Amino acid sequence: MKQQTNPFFTVSVASSLVGVSPQTLRKWEQHGLIYPVREGRSRRRLYSWQDIERAQQIRYFVIRKRVPLRHIRLQLRLGAVRKIPAQATGDGRRGAPLIPRLALAIPR
Repeated sequence: MKQQTNPFFTVSVASSLVGVSPQTLRKWEQHGLIYPVREGRSRRRLYSWQDIERAQQIRYFVIRKRVPLRHIRLQLRLGAVRKIPAQATGDGRRGAPLIPRLALAIPR
């Protein structure tokens, strides 16, 4: 499946998809961990699916692994993000529907 890179989520929608507050996303942007696109004169932040997945990875490291923000960029570069194989997303039965990738990223 082709990765959606067109930014079309505002900060409030992106924050609800990731499971953090809008202020947290803005803080991560200040630290240089995510890079939303700024649109028009209003300079609204717009997030793509790729940005949301990266924010979910950051949330995983901060909340689950207790990694400080200053070390997260290194963790992301090393590729230490947990990978979920395509076969493991079903419930074990053949032909079972796959759980959406967004729901698997980080349990709330």
